[in-house]
Amino acid sequence: MATTSGSNQTLLGDPKRLRLILTISLYSIVAVILNFYIMDILVLLVLTLALWYAHGYIKDYTKEAVDPSNKYVYITGCDSGFGLEAAKALRDLGFGVIAGCLDDHSPGAVELKARPWVKKIEVVILDVSNEASVLACAKEVKDICRDQGLWAVINNAGINCMGPTELVSMEMFHKCAEVNLFGAIRVTKSVLPLIRQAEGRIINVISERAFNPWKDSAPYCVTKFGLEAFSACLRREMSPFKVKVITIAPGEFAGATGIAKQRMNEQLVSKLLQAHSSMSLQDQQNAYKKEDITGIADRISAAVEKSCSSSEPVVSAYIDAVQNVHPQRCYMIHGYKRKCLDPLIILARCRPFIPEKIVPAVEKLLFAVLG
Repeated sequence: MATTSGSNQTLLGDPKRLRLILTISLYSIVAVILNFYIMDILVLLVLTLALWYAHGYIKDYTKEAVDPSNKYVYITGCDSGFGLEAAKALRDLGFGVIAGCLDDHSPGAVELKARPWVKKIEVVILDVSNEASVLACAKEVKDICRDQGLWAVINNAGINCMGPTELVSMEMFHKCAEVNLFGAIRVTKSVLPLIRQAEGRIINVISERAFNPWKDSAPYCVTKFGLEAFSACLRREMSPFKVKVITIAPGEFAGATGIAKQRMNEQLVSKLLQAHSSMSLQDQQNAYKKEDITGIADRISAAVEKSCSSSEPVVSAYIDAVQNVHPQRCYMIHGYKRKCLDPLIILARCRPFIPEKIVPAVEKLLFAVLG
């Protein structure tokens, strides 16, 4: 008896075996429940999805639009891409637009100044990573808006940075954060009194990467996770002032923006190769191979090829966030060439419900089927 008891104690006392027994028991219970209620679960799932889509359709069909008269929208990053197209679209709808451009001679700045509208878009030279520039532009915004306040600010400016964390310099981390995260915070703080005055809205452009942490993308993901957190905090703070804080999370739209330009990719790879050359020969051969680093540019090019080449879906979200009386809290926008089937957005929506251990397998499955 003593031997048997000791054997049982050894079996149950082994953490690995105990974990295996409990896991098998748990999944067995789930299997039994599914066996008896599978049809009920499927019906409930289909009904939930149908109600979700129907609710969204009803909201779109019955949405109310704000009157754009005497309402100004301040947009950062209008030199190209989403910012430029949003500035033109919102101006066409009757909003006053203050377009922040980094370069006075950029294609966006030149076009916005030259385009013959009834009321010209105001172009301001803005470097979101520079405090003095942000404050100077805020003063211009205040002079333009006068007594109306500022209806909306769209923090659209952004840059990308990729690479293994060990090879990405702190300078690159700082540069990405200064534009994507602190730039958005600076601009928001500089015009917050004007937004409160108009009971307007703050629109922060995050990314699906605010929800999907990707390999070799730490600098970018950190900034987008941070901007999502900032938006969530600010949303609660601004609620008493009737100010709405909205986030926009595009999926794969690299082909529709200037964020993946060839020249920028080459500069990025050059910096990573410099860091790689300073490593020991053993690490160069075993830890981070040169071909893996040069392959980053190829991965970006492949993403551009698969991405949606039109900025229209994102610009439409900008417009709805500005114009809709009851905008969404977060707009997740499918990219890729297959609308509504962007694996990045699907994963972002499902990730909170997926155990972390099987996330890589789910990623591979989604990209194999949809990518």
